[in-house]
Amino acid sequence: MIAANVPHLPDGDSPDLILVPATPEERIASIKLNSIAWKGPLDVETYIAREDHLYSQRLTRDGLTCWILVDGTEPEGDRTILSSCETYQKKALLAHDGQVEDVSTHGIGSVYCRPEFRGKGYAKRMLEELSRKLDTWKMEKQPRGRALFTILFSDIGKKFYAQFGWRPFSSSHMVLPARAKGELSNGATGKCATRDLYAEDVDKHMCNGTVIANLCEEMRVASKKSQTATVAILPDFDHFVWHWAREEFFAQQLFSHRAPPTIKGAGNDDARVYCAWNRNFGETPEDSVLYILRWVYDEPTSPEQEQVLVQAMAGILRRAQHEAKEWGLSTVEFWNPEPLLQKAVKVLDPDAEVVHREKSSISSLRWTGDEHGLGQDVEWVLNEKYTWC
Repeated sequence: MIAANVPHLPDGDSPDLILVPATPEERIASIKLNSIAWKGPLDVETYIAREDHLYSQRLTRDGLTCWILVDGTEPEGDRTILSSCETYQKKALLAHDGQVEDVSTHGIGSVYCRPEFRGKGYAKRMLEELSRKLDTWKMEKQPRGRALFTILFSDIGKKFYAQFGWRPFSSSHMVLPARAKGELSNGATGKCATRDLYAEDVDKHMCNGTVIANLCEEMRVASKKSQTATVAILPDFDHFVWHWAREEFFAQQLFSHRAPPTIKGAGNDDARVYCAWNRNFGETPEDSVLYILRWVYDEPTSPEQEQVLVQAMAGILRRAQHEAKEWGLSTVEFWNPEPLLQKAVKVLDPDAEVVHREKSSISSLRWTGDEHGLGQDVEWVLNEKYTWC
C-alpha cells in the first residue's frame, strides 16, 4: 500500500522485517512510488503502462521478480512498502579451466526507498536479504543449484553496493555529439560501405550461432591461460528486443506523428563489423542519448586489417551521430571502448577522451564462485550497454 502517514516505522535491523516477492497489486504500488525518480517525461499511468510493456517481453516475462521489504507482522494486502527493487533472470556464460558452461544469473534494478523513509536502514536491510535470496532464487535447474554471480548498475557511486558484495568493475564510455547529415566530423571524408541494420539484421549478424560459438571459444581459450574465472551475460536477441521495446514505447508517446524507429543499428559487411543501438529519451534533449548496445567484429590479424576496421567503425559511428540528430538526441555513447573503437572515435573527434564514471551506471558484480572452487577473482567480459537492466 502507499500510506500517506505511517505512525510507526520499524528499525532497519528489526527481526520483523522480511523481503518478499510483491503481489501484483504491490508491484504496481512500488512502480507508483519509484515513478518520482524514473518516469522521465511520462505521466504516472503511462509509466506504469511502460513497465507492464517491458514486463511482457521475452527477456523478462518469466524471470522478473519485484521484491519489497515489509514488516512481516502486517497482513498481505495491507503492507507498507519500505523499500523495493526488481531482479531479472539472465542467461550467462562461465569459463574456467578450459571449459565454458551455460549458467543463469540475476540482474538487479529499480532499487528504491521513498524519500521520507530514507536514513532508517531499509535499503541496506533489503540488499542484505537480497544477496542471500538471489544465490538460490529460481536456480533449481542449475548444476550447482545456485547463482555464481549477480550484477547491478549503481547510480550512487561505487561504495554503497560494494559493502554487500557488488564490487565495481570497469565503467567507462566515450561520447560523440549528434550531427546532421550535412555536418562532417573531423576526418570524415570519402565513401563508406556503412548500411542500416533492422531488427532481423541484428539477429542475423550479431546473435547467430557462429557469433555465440566464437565467443565461447574465445572465453574457453582465455580460461586455459588464466586461473581467473570469466563470466559474460549472453548477448542473445532477447536483450536487444527488450531495449528496443523501451525506446519504441517512448517514441510512440513522444512522437505520435512519426513512425516508430525501425533502424536498430549499423554495419559494414565488407569489414564484418556491426553494432546495435537504442534511443534513450530523457526529459530534455540534453538528457537524451543514442546508446550503442553492443559491437561485433573479428579481431584484426594485421595492421592493414586494423586500419580497415577502424575506418569501418568510424563510418558506423558517423551513421549513429546522424540517427541521434534525426531523433532529437544530443549524443552517441558506448561503454568500455576497446582500443580499436577508441581509434575510430579519434577519426571523428581527435579531442574525444575516455570518460571513467565515478557515480552513475557503475557496473557492479557480486561473485560467490570462490565457494565452489572457482577462485576469489572473476573477469567480466562484454561489459557493454546491452547488459544494463
